[in-house]
Amino acid sequence: MKKMYLKFFLLFVCFGVLFAGGTKEKLEKDNFNVKVVMPSGAPAVALSKLVYEKMQFDNSKTEYEVLSGPELLQARVLSGEADIAIVPTNLASVLYSKQKNIKLLAPIIWGNLYVISSETISSVSDLKGKTLYSFGRNNAPDLTVREVLKKNGIDPDKDVSFEYVAAASDIPPAFISGKAKFAVSAEPSLSMIMTKKPGTKVIADIQAEWKKFFDGASYPQASLIVNSEFAKKHPEYVKAFLDKAKESSEWVNTNPQKAAEYASQIATLPPPPILSKAIPKLNIAFVEVEKARPAVEAYLKVLAETNPKFIGGSLPDDAFYYKAK
Repeated sequence: MKKMYLKFFLLFVCFGVLFAGGTKEKLEKDNFNVKVVMPSGAPAVALSKLVYEKMQFDNSKTEYEVLSGPELLQARVLSGEADIAIVPTNLASVLYSKQKNIKLLAPIIWGNLYVISSETISSVSDLKGKTLYSFGRNNAPDLTVREVLKKNGIDPDKDVSFEYVAAASDIPPAFISGKAKFAVSAEPSLSMIMTKKPGTKVIADIQAEWKKFFDGASYPQASLIVNSEFAKKHPEYVKAFLDKAKESSEWVNTNPQKAAEYASQIATLPPPPILSKAIPKLNIAFVEVEKARPAVEAYLKVLAETNPKFIGGSLPDDAFYYKAK
């Protein structure tokens, strides 16, 4: 009898070890690493809660990286190193045209461009005959401003003299010094300018102007994208991440002071007192891709009218837009 009990005990132990090993093996297989990348600026602010708190999700380890240059951002996506990223929306279209390996998840930044002046003028039409300092010649922000000028009856090639600086960061010193009397500025640089030069006037909110001519919707300047293979393998993660990204964007807008503290710790940005003033004008809003698609296509069409290369040759097809399983 004792021998029989001993046999049952050993059999039980063997099965226990077998199933324990299988569970461990399954857990190791289910665990995976995730890389989320974004540029400094408004995108980093939008996800500042996730990045600062190093938000993690079940069965995975998420690494967040804030990048300072567009070249690095594009390289991370093209190489497949980035699983999820925030990129300029037109860049998403270009990247899709090259490899078809990404999907658009949701626009999250809806423009942060403003035309400012140190002189008294009342409207966009008063820019005729003026010299306008700007940045990013023939890139999306420049094309966006030019489209707004056209819609207001100004020929940007004849009625305005553009003076381009090397980078957006060169606008504040040019304007504050008085070298530039009219300029295109992006937030959060604008809030820094207005702090140092209180008499600065905002003569055009480019986003508000865009809404006038495009069915009340602003332009989706930057969007969340996902690697297609990653989305296919880990749809649960994508859903959970999107829920938290939306939560973060809403939290930033309702807690600008705290968000400014978080963002200043993860990216090269103005100090919290200035950044907190800028947050309402960063136009951070998470919009699901199904709802945002008309605005995305309208924006890409405008850019393509100047040169199709700005969107990768043609409007992306249905497969570009993420559909949750």
